Amino acid sequence: MATCTLPEEFFEEFKALKKERSPKNTAMVFMIDKNKHEFKIEDTFVDYSLEKLQEELSNTSPRYIVYVYKHTHPDGRQSFPMVFIYFMPKGISPAVAMTYSANKEILVNKLEIMKSFNAETVETLTEPWLKEKLAFFK
Repeated sequence: MATCTLPEEFFEEFKALKKERSPKNTAMVFMIDKNKHEFKIEDTFVDYSLEKLQEELSNTSPRYIVYVYKHTHPDGRQSFPMVFIYFMPKGISPAVAMTYSANKEILVNKLEIMKSFNAETVETLTEPWLKEKLAFFK
């Protein structure tokens, strides 16, 4: 099983998202190019709720998702947590599952994202689910 790398062009695209001053809910979806053994950005969805993102994902393909969430606190303050979501649907081929599992930490570490969560179905990806996960970090 090959270790994947993140090409500089995709890393620069990620860094631009990370530096955004007033981001909207944004999802950057990564996949593995198994021929090149590289991570690549499959798509970026700006001003997308997790519920809307469900329509873009397949329950048959794993993905890594970087999601910037615009959170309004009860006192009116806003924060923009960036989270890493490891989307690994059940029932996919063991070889694909192992490739994504083995490379997850490499991508998380390269992107330096501290909040990492797992999801097994597209239906899991909802705002209440994310708020529940983020509650741990308060």
